[in-house]
Amino acid sequence: MSRTLNTRLSQQVRGQIVDRMRHMAAEAGIAVVTVPARNTSRHCPRCLTPLRHCKAPDRPTTPGWKWALCPTCHWQGDRDQGAWQRIASRGLAHQAKTAYDRATGAMAIRSVVDTLEAAAVITPTRRDRSKTGPTRRKAARPTPRRRRTPSPTRPQGPAGKRPEGHAHTDRIQLPRAAHRHQGATTISTPTSRHRPRGTALGAGFHFHAHATPPRWKQRADQ
Repeated sequence: MSRTLNTRLSQQVRGQIVDRMRHMAAEAGIAVVTVPARNTSRHCPRCLTPLRHCKAPDRPTTPGWKWALCPTCHWQGDRDQGAWQRIASRGLAHQAKTAYDRATGAMAIRSVVDTLEAAAVITPTRRDRSKTGPTRRKAARPTPRRRRTPSPTRPQGPAGKRPEGHAHTDRIQLPRAAHRHQGATTISTPTSRHRPRGTALGAGFHFHAHATPPRWKQRADQ
């Protein structure tokens, strides 16, 4: 299409994008201010020096418009990226010049002031890492304080009532397994009181009684 028609269509699309942006910002409670974009993609966002435009970052000598290079501070980046940085800094510097339209409710900055434009630069924040003296020692991380007071005892339930859930067996000492030649009906010996070493322990539920000698041992003694 012709240049005039392309410009008209692009302006219509931009107008629809701006209207939609204002509608979404109003729902979120964000104010939208229109800033004049004159020379925003021409000057460097760091030092306001006119930029050199090229085809790509790896082709700095090929003429183009996509990539921008600053000959003074050596900043480089996408043309649109530098433009939105310049627009943001210009809007912050001209906050006092914002005009409000009562009919449409839109806020805009009509013109650019030269004195405010000179201050509308983005200064990168860098830490000073110059070595001017000995490095300060960092204090060791303190050891976490241990709890000195004992934990509160759990409230005991009514006497004679079995607690809910299964009985825990992690701290209960289980009885020894029965001997391989021991009868299945032989009762076991208690695990907390008298434990004869040489006697084969039995198996069963009556832990308070001692086991009788197995039959194979009686036959061996005879």
